[in-house]
Amino acid sequence: MTKPEIVQQVLNDFRNESERAHIPERSDVDYEAIILSALEKSLQAVEPGADIRTCEDFELLNVTCCESCHGLHQHYEMSLVETESADNAWICCAVDRALRPAKYANLYQLPKYMTFDEMLTAFIRKSEDA
Repeated sequence: MTKPEIVQQVLNDFRNESERAHIPERSDVDYEAIILSALEKSLQAVEPGADIRTCEDFELLNVTCCESCHGLHQHYEMSLVETESADNAWICCAVDRALRPAKYANLYQLPKYMTFDEMLTAFIRKSEDA
């Protein structure tokens, strides 16, 4: 995708998601200006016609994209990263973790299924150990 295509997709996704969620900002021109500003800042290092890879281009990794990055506020949650092949990629955190595991190696890993109490207890114990 190109930079203008990503901008248009993010705007369209925002409009669709906000309409489904009955959020009044969906038709707010001022809020769309905020989205455009955030995207311009995130994508400023990329030329308008340059090819930017997206999560769909990394299907071979068998990663399930996270809903929070691809959701209503993807203009803040998605990241522009440089891949090993020096390409630019506009990706979510799940694809980023699969592409660059060393970056996330030192993060505390919680088991997939935990209750809130178990998670809070693990967090408190981890901070006490520090």
